[in-house]
Amino acid sequence: MGRIADALKRAEDERRRSIASSGGTALMDAPPSAGLDMPGSVQIPTPAIDVPVDQDGPAPLIEGLSESLIPFYEKSALVTEQYRALRTRLLSSNPNYEHRILVVTSAVPKEGKSVTTLNLGCILAEIRHLKVLVVDGDFRRSSLAQMLNQPSGPGLADVLDGRATYEEVVRSTPIPNLSFMPAGSTKDRSAAELLTAASASAAFRRMQNEFHYTIVDTPPATTVTDVGIIGQMCNGVIMLVRLNRTHEAAAKRAVRLLQVNNIPIIGCLLVGRDGPAGGYYGYGYGYGYGYRYNYYRYYNSANKGDSGRDG
Repeated sequence: MGRIADALKRAEDERRRSIASSGGTALMDAPPSAGLDMPGSVQIPTPAIDVPVDQDGPAPLIEGLSESLIPFYEKSALVTEQYRALRTRLLSSNPNYEHRILVVTSAVPKEGKSVTTLNLGCILAEIRHLKVLVVDGDFRRSSLAQMLNQPSGPGLADVLDGRATYEEVVRSTPIPNLSFMPAGSTKDRSAAELLTAASASAAFRRMQNEFHYTIVDTPPATTVTDVGIIGQMCNGVIMLVRLNRTHEAAAKRAVRLLQVNNIPIIGCLLVGRDGPAGGYYGYGYGYGYGYRYNYYRYYNSANKGDSGRDG
């Protein structure tokens, strides 16, 4: 059995246990796990950690900037250290410091892609010599602009359609070394039409030339063809699987769709709720190593609903 299959089976088992403990029943049964030919992907479970507040307390919120950006607000929190562990793995797999574009996707909506994309971009930008760009490549359900308190347009779609220039849509953020490109508006054109235009390849080449790391948030792999197209212009994909929610069958189908398009899958991120509803969230990343952590919401009154954003 492939190691990624082990991780997916664990996610499915936890989902079923959660349903059983709440008195519910699964809507459908996922088939038995099978090898998915995804080398290097495995989750090594470790105990969940409760993240304490720093002695000086959390940094004050910047108006409009999502509180989900834990590496920005809590630089010494344990959750931030776990993101640094993920960053270390990504950097160690790139010893020649090549400029790279990475895609973050999932099998189904509302898996946490947007939060993961921003936090990964934030933690990479923590290294002073790295220039990092976060791109909202989800033209249908864009949310990164709101989380960064940025205008929703013009953006990538406008560049691909010739309605804006590249320089107009790349914006600075309150996070040092981190730039942002919103999704923009497709107007009356389809996402697939825009992404297959010659202007798309040119735009992605420029991103790769100008930034050490570009992190692209995309729609779920099983719902539309966007990931298959964007992935052809990138260096690899990180796929999210939400514990207690994502069916193993859906995750396996997403992996196969990416493999059919010859898109490298560099890791699988297991995301799930470990504690009471509205409380803790646990994450695990499988790429030859693993970790789990929890963090709590420092502010209950601001930015309600961040944790539920599709990402």
